[in-house]
Amino acid sequence: EMLAVELVMENGTKIIISTCYRVSNLGIENYNEIASSLTKLLRKKQLKKFFLIGDFNFRTANWENNYSSNNIEQLFLDEFVRLGLLQCITSPTHIKGNTLDILLTNSENHICNVDILSNNEVCKSDHYAILFGLKLKIKRLKPMKIKTFNYKRANWDALNRDINDFDWLSILDSLEPDTAWFNFKHKLYDFLDIYIPKVTIKSNNQPPWFDAECYVKCREKERLHKAFKRSKSISDELKFANCRREFKSMMRVKMRDSLFCSNDSNVITKKILVTRQKQIEI
Repeated sequence: EMLAVELVMENGTKIIISTCYRVSNLGIENYNEIASSLTKLLRKKQLKKFFLIGDFNFRTANWENNYSSNNIEQLFLDEFVRLGLLQCITSPTHIKGNTLDILLTNSENHICNVDILSNNEVCKSDHYAILFGLKLKIKRLKPMKIKTFNYKRANWDALNRDINDFDWLSILDSLEPDTAWFNFKHKLYDFLDIYIPKVTIKSNNQPPWFDAECYVKCREKERLHKAFKRSKSISDELKFANCRREFKSMMRVKMRDSLFCSNDSNVITKKILVTRQKQIEI
């Protein structure tokens, strides 16, 4: 399994950061597939900055001598040399003392602060997480100021009253669905502008779907993770695992709604209706 992300810098320089997972008992076909993918990335794109990190499961590899008693592993080591890739991890990354997780690059001078974290520091695993930095000159985007509805200060009672009192048939009756939907949204926004104040906020370049609800769930997940790391109890582990599962599910839903809605106002309208439903339930 391989995943690669290409970043194009302001000066046109291309950088690829890639991950790979290799099952240890796979044979020559798997080697050919990975070698072919790496060759396409490095040779055809002529990359000067390539970073590959992953679990290759090289159990007998000696990185100092570039030697392995396993034939398939030796093919990989030779291929890395042919492609000009240097392996940067020198410490064990597994509880049994093997260096199974590796960091390969053709631009060693751009890697900094390489660190092997302790067992279970990131998540429960028999592998140790790898932390590293990249020395790259990038221009950060300035936070954008955007106006959005301040739902906490909404006058829900007045909004609900006007929505209930309005003659909706006067703008919806006997119309095509698209026209009726446009009229409904237009009138709803008239009410919203009256009863829900707007506030100017800085985006901080966060994804548009990462809202306050996501932030609260993320903080809860981090708090439970810290509690589990302190106690190491099964109870705290289950609480953390359940919250992490809920957080991932929420992220998928939020991202899907943001990416696949044809009109941003549809998302806002849905948010307003859901928010109003929560107010009623409370």
